[in-house]
Amino acid sequence: MNKLGEILFKYRDYTPIPFVVAMVIWADASTNSLCLGGAMMLFGEAVRFWGVAYIGGVSRTRSYSTGQKVVTGGPFRILRNPLYLGNFFLSCGSVVAANVGDWFTLLFMVVFFAQYYPIIWWEEANLTKVFGQAYLDYQAWVRGRFLPLMYGQKSPLLEEQELKEAVQGEYAKAFKSENKTLVAAGILLLLILWRSGFLTLGAA
Repeated sequence: MNKLGEILFKYRDYTPIPFVVAMVIWADASTNSLCLGGAMMLFGEAVRFWGVAYIGGVSRTRSYSTGQKVVTGGPFRILRNPLYLGNFFLSCGSVVAANVGDWFTLLFMVVFFAQYYPIIWWEEANLTKVFGQAYLDYQAWVRGRFLPLMYGQKSPLLEEQELKEAVQGEYAKAFKSENKTLVAAGILLLLILWRSGFLTLGAA
């Protein structure tokens, strides 16, 4: 599982390409699908932006990096993988916007979680190896991987770390870091609109 997670992490930006190509080819967007899918994409990007403001440039690495500390601020107080939750809503929102059918959407969701479960398994093993008890305490405190779940008790070790660091979100850096994601999402939406006839001269 760990080796699979490592491979999928390395190529995580490329594995969605077949879905993106198929989605653009078969796009049949409607006003309703664009509104719902667009709202999902906005929510996903907002979650990503919030997470990147706290975790920083580590989120962009191709080769794995744990960073310098266990991040417990911002959305990481609520769930352990906010960026992956953001990725889900951002990417699934584009599928919904394209209106390519329920089976395609369901298949996308199955493949998404089949990819990210091994990645998370591998990442958590690495974080435990690097940070030891601090990360184990964080897991015991923030129990949800993708969704907020019942909290455990925060350890004195994590409380001491937070007092020392007083971490604040760096939103200007997050915006700079997220430029590529925003551009890619914008281009994808334009392609969906084009294939669906919304950008055709005289289209209703």
